[in-house]
Amino acid sequence: MRLILIRHGKPETPGGSREGNPPLSAQGHAEARGVRDLLRHEAIEVIVHSGMTRAAETAQPTLEALGLDAHVIEELGEVDRYGGDYANPEMVKAKGEAEWDRFLADPLGYFGIDHDRFVLETLSGFQSLFESYHRQTIAIFTHGFPINIILSHALELEGIANFVPGYGSVTRLSGSAMDRLTVVSVNETAHLAPAFSSEKTA
Repeated sequence: MRLILIRHGKPETPGGSREGNPPLSAQGHAEARGVRDLLRHEAIEVIVHSGMTRAAETAQPTLEALGLDAHVIEELGEVDRYGGDYANPEMVKAKGEAEWDRFLADPLGYFGIDHDRFVLETLSGFQSLFESYHRQTIAIFTHGFPINIILSHALELEGIANFVPGYGSVTRLSGSAMDRLTVVSVNETAHLAPAFSSEKTA
């Protein structure tokens, strides 16, 4: 099975707002179109997203281009899937090195999330793909932590903040089961060049 993981586009956080489950920004919509232009040439059979607004909106152009319906797996959502404020590693890093070090020491605890619960639920969400679909190519519109969790699981790495997938980036894995995963690529962004260009001229 081929798993194509897409991190959602940049969300709208006007005035520094951290309200949970934000929609995409104008830049995020441009990134979603870049993802569509890449994936429309792939033999995708199933499209999944987390059900969170920014993931669903990132998936929409690809759904329309391929004429597919979305399947929602809530366990592939981000830390604000439980409610509460929106937060991401980019926000933390902007606060300086000391704050970034505190985040790295306990990434999920930093946001007030139970580490074991979140990781177990996320891995269960990915496991459900293997139970529901066989030998298929699946596009999964998800978030930074879930991407980190499955990559760290596949590569047997300690921690769950080993990667910083960009907005609209693509990460690929393949395998026949959760314990037989191969990482094909991480953080592909070449398809976002038009979106980056539009941001500079906006």
